[in-house]
Amino acid sequence: MDQSMRDRVAIVTGASNGIGKGIAEAFAAAGAKVVLVARRKDVLDGVARDIASSGGQAMAAPCDVTNEAEVVALFQRARDAYSRVDIVVNNAGVASGTAIDALSLAAWNDVVAINLTAVFLMCREAVKVMKAQSPQGGRIINMGSVSAKTPRPDSIAYTATKHAIQGMTHQLTMDGRQYGVVASVIHPGATLSSFTSRRGRTDAGPGATPDDYVMSAADVAKVAVLMCSLPPEVNLYEATILPNNMRSFIGRG
Repeated sequence: MDQSMRDRVAIVTGASNGIGKGIAEAFAAAGAKVVLVARRKDVLDGVARDIASSGGQAMAAPCDVTNEAEVVALFQRARDAYSRVDIVVNNAGVASGTAIDALSLAAWNDVVAINLTAVFLMCREAVKVMKAQSPQGGRIINMGSVSAKTPRPDSIAYTATKHAIQGMTHQLTMDGRQYGVVASVIHPGATLSSFTSRRGRTDAGPGATPDDYVMSAADVAKVAVLMCSLPPEVNLYEATILPNNMRSFIGRG
């Protein structure tokens, strides 16, 4: 049984479904104590029960990660429960598919709030805690997207925030070194999530054509576990994981 993350404390946002849930489950299976973060307590409680039934340890911690006071309280709650925070995975996010000439400022601000400002708030509090604790340090994983490499049409808000996540992670990597804070970014391609479900895909795996393959959350979670299982002196800084036949990334038809 993999115990590469035994007794480490991990906060995972967007943990109620999709990639976040998959990462939380994988971390717990590897021995981590997982703090599950999303807005819906009832759903988080269900995820925590499932993890516990599999022999893992998880705590539901409802939080609006766009709210500064709630994010500060989240880290305090994690420390009260487990004394420290070793890993933070910033997975919560929203998609956006509106042409720029039809995108309202309110809609733009909503995407920026959850996809970028919330990540800043989580990273800021993570650095504060990781810098002050003993032993010092920890890991931050930010969820990017292949849209930071090759964007979809009419997705300017989403694409802009995912480019910004790349820059934020780079800055964190540089600034965190002196405190043992290691930052990484994962860019997933087509993965089963609430986003793909809204487009009609409810199962991972092959689709009607090879181009329609959708990864499972567990595929992405394996990369997150690898990042966090490396020695503290080693950083898998950036990983792009995608279906092999995902033409929209590898080449435009």
